[in-house]
Amino acid sequence: MKTRRQGNAIVLTIPAKFGIAENVEYIAVKGDDESISFIKKRPNLFKAALENNEVIEVGDGFPEDPPVGKELFQ
Repeated sequence: MKTRRQGNAIVLTIPAKFGIAENVEYIAVKGDDESISFIKKRPNLFKAALENNEVIEVGDGFPEDPPVGKELFQ
């Protein structure tokens, strides 16, 4: 693969054999060694819960840590 300029962006084309659908959002992460990783963006479950007036409950096995910072402030 080779990068190319498209407007103000540098573009890397993903080969069709990877089977990536159109309009899928990814987060790009650049490593210290100049490597680039693309991670599929997932919905923010906290934002969705807030928008739907839902409460997220922790499951069994979640540690009962005492508050150490600003957890008690609202």
